[in-house]
Amino acid sequence: MELEINDKNTKRKRNKVTDYEDEAKRLRRLLRLYFYSAFKFKGNICNFHFIYCFVFLMQIIKVALLTTQMIHFGNDRGNFSSVVNRGGLVLRHLLLEHWDASWETLPYPPAQGDFAVYTIDDLESGINYAVKNYYNAEREAIGYYVRTADDKMTATMKYFDFPGFHGASTGEGITISEITFPIDKGLSAEVTQENETMYSYNITREFDHHNMSQPIKRMLSTTLRFKLHSVRSHEMSKKATCLRVEGSLEFVDLDNNGQVLVDLDTRSSRIKCKDMNLPLSDWQLENTSEEIGASVIAFCVISLVLTTATMFFAAYTFWRTKQFMKKHYQSYFGVVDKEETDLPASEYFRYLKVWDITVMISDILTLYGTIWIVFNTKQSELELELLDSYTVWLGVGCVLAWISLLKFFKFHNKFHLLFSTLYKAFWDVIAYLICVGVLFVGFWVCGYVVLAPYHVKFKTPTAAGETLFSVVNGDEIYATLAILESDKSGGNWVWWFSRFYFGAYVAIFTIVVINLLIALFMSAYESIKTYYEDKPDERELGPLEKALRRVLIQDGEGSNLRSSIYDLMNDSLPLTSEINSLRTELSKIVRVSKNKKDVELLKPRTLKVFMEDEEHKMKKFKCGFVSCSFTFFSGDDQITKDDE
Repeated sequence: MELEINDKNTKRKRNKVTDYEDEAKRLRRLLRLYFYSAFKFKGNICNFHFIYCFVFLMQIIKVALLTTQMIHFGNDRGNFSSVVNRGGLVLRHLLLEHWDASWETLPYPPAQGDFAVYTIDDLESGINYAVKNYYNAEREAIGYYVRTADDKMTATMKYFDFPGFHGASTGEGITISEITFPIDKGLSAEVTQENETMYSYNITREFDHHNMSQPIKRMLSTTLRFKLHSVRSHEMSKKATCLRVEGSLEFVDLDNNGQVLVDLDTRSSRIKCKDMNLPLSDWQLENTSEEIGASVIAFCVISLVLTTATMFFAAYTFWRTKQFMKKHYQSYFGVVDKEETDLPASEYFRYLKVWDITVMISDILTLYGTIWIVFNTKQSELELELLDSYTVWLGVGCVLAWISLLKFFKFHNKFHLLFSTLYKAFWDVIAYLICVGVLFVGFWVCGYVVLAPYHVKFKTPTAAGETLFSVVNGDEIYATLAILESDKSGGNWVWWFSRFYFGAYVAIFTIVVINLLIALFMSAYESIKTYYEDKPDERELGPLEKALRRVLIQDGEGSNLRSSIYDLMNDSLPLTSEINSLRTELSKIVRVSKNKKDVELLKPRTLKVFMEDEEHKMKKFKCGFVSCSFTFFSGDDQITKDDE
């Protein structure tokens, strides 16, 4: 009877051990499937994981297709941008009196002031010139411009009144008024000998019609809004781009200081030529291929599905790991402290892969842009602003797609140094940049407030921030100092301030801030180099634990260190708080026997130790000077074969 009970107990223990081994084996398989790289080079052996190699190949094809699509789309967008911007320049020459090509360049420092008028005659002449040339554009312009039945010009004038201003009727304070009227009363037409209509215009007739006294003196702004239609021909494809042009010509003097700024803003939209009653073939995005776009969409969908599945698999593996550790953590890792029941939280953060989030964002942005530019551009009206917006989404998606390829560069630590260094230095750099940001904001606000009226590079808060950011790199310090218009300031206060201001800023940010930032990265880089010089099973350990493990592995059983640890761990006498803390920390690293003076090293508490505890053998093949091994799902399905 007693033998039967012992046999039953033995069978239960064996079954329990077998269940534990099976459960641990299945979990290791899941962990290897999730954490292993596509390929890895270690010890003259190249390890290939077929599933991740397939994902890598798919990502390579997706990035190649996306890059090809971006280049083709960039060419088409460049062509359309050239059509729109050159048309805008044509209208500036056509509608703005005294405009010339020198205003179209971007000299630095600026060699010209604002494009403006300063006398009543020049303002009236400028308005008359613009209206006259708009109505004569079909005849006078070299390009093809036409006014349809809906194409007209209207004027909106904003003006002021205040008591005592030449008989103003307002009672008290400044009154702002606005009036909008069609361009018709001052417009006159004349038929030439060639049976063509020539238009002329006089703005004073409009003022007389609306009973406005001294309108130019009281004017704050006058805006001429108009519409035109135009056609651009494409010699290679023998197709046409038909455009609807909406523009506004502004004469602005909002503070009534006598300088009236003149500016023209146009917005061109590609429309179908049949809307202009022209039997022409419409130009599309000629280089952008629907086949490549469809391939990009297909690969992005596959990538998105695989990435989503990977995230769900990560969540499932995380749950399985938590369940296993809840049951077997103390028995597997040999924990002495019974309150310790699970792995550190930092180990579970390994399940969160930023790379998967990067791939997912890239795929979503790429799909959003590709679907529109490939399949919706024929039906919708094209505007440069719309193309620019989708180009931004596609550009960000393309950058992230290329960056995501770097996750496969873990096959050797030298190829992973960049991101390892960034990971190591990330939080130190963030904390450092927050402090630097506070300092930068102080200089930014100070520079904008003091220098804005007299410095073109500090005119706006945005310009001031951009200037300070560029000066950090030591760019154009002399030009920044030289173009200060100190002669417009009241005395030499601003001039002296600017010299001390820029000197202090350059000294602090260029010499101190940049070099300290480099030092942070260099420190992280040295730490990463040291990290990879250690054995793989020691890389996650702290310096104390690493040193202790090395000594205990090398020393014999009767060493003084082992005896001291044994005595400390078995000592039942009251100890100081410092010694108790040391014993608590040692209990996480070693276990001492009760029968003999022996100190046993416990396993490090990491997922890597558990995942690689069971040795998995690999089938190896000769690949030139190295050996290769192949994995289909995890390390458990590999077969052993000796090298030839």
